[in-house]
Amino acid sequence: MSGLQPLNIVKRWFKNTNVVEADWDAIVNRLIPWSATVNNNLKQIGLDLNGDSYSFNNVGRATQTSSIVSRLDALDLSKAVPGISNLGLDISSPNIIKIVSADGTNLGSDNAGQAVFNSTSDAGQVLTRNVTSNLQITLTGAHWGLGTKGDFNDVVLWLYLIDDGDEVVFGVTRQGGREIINTSECETVTTSVTTIGKVLVNEAPSANGNIIELGWVKANFDDTGNDGGEDYWSVQSGIGDINIGKSVSYIEGTIIF
Repeated sequence: MSGLQPLNIVKRWFKNTNVVEADWDAIVNRLIPWSATVNNNLKQIGLDLNGDSYSFNNVGRATQTSSIVSRLDALDLSKAVPGISNLGLDISSPNIIKIVSADGTNLGSDNAGQAVFNSTSDAGQVLTRNVTSNLQITLTGAHWGLGTKGDFNDVVLWLYLIDDGDEVVFGVTRQGGREIINTSECETVTTSVTTIGKVLVNEAPSANGNIIELGWVKANFDDTGNDGGEDYWSVQSGIGDINIGKSVSYIEGTIIF
């Protein structure tokens, strides 16, 4: 941080006005050191943002022992508990579930969501993953064991986030109460989702990982004959149909075959 530009005052000589000139000098003599102090303080803020290992052109060093940014990150992590922040759902297309920001706008680097997982490698610790782009899954073609059994209403689908290293994978399943999802259960092709334990994912996770329950929704299942395709899903949007957050032993309305 360079601070402000140095203050430059050009003095024009006063002719036969000594009092005016003296008053002018009194202002200037106080203004110049004040501006220098302000400038130095701004430079010091820049130093402290980077911690005591940083110096400004070898002139002056930070007084903070560590960077302010890293200290803020540590503070955020100390308050982190498994769960989500700034994540919501867009179901404007009823057969597509899309993860967006909490207010419905697109996720991005300047509008990231967060998912806090139990650590897979360090038991007892938590870690935060940023979600910087929308994640979506098209449900048409998946049936989770309901295929050829007719049409159903109020089918509960659980939404999970899977920790996949630096990335977050989005998964939909008809089996709630999950604590972990194995790669062998994950499918990226909808027509391969034929049993209740299968998880339809937006991309295949690279390894087994801890999960977060993003929420759960109710959907109508159209077995055959829908113009949108076979095994067509319509996510319902009434009161109580869309739920963000961990479910509490939800059983009513669950269909199991």
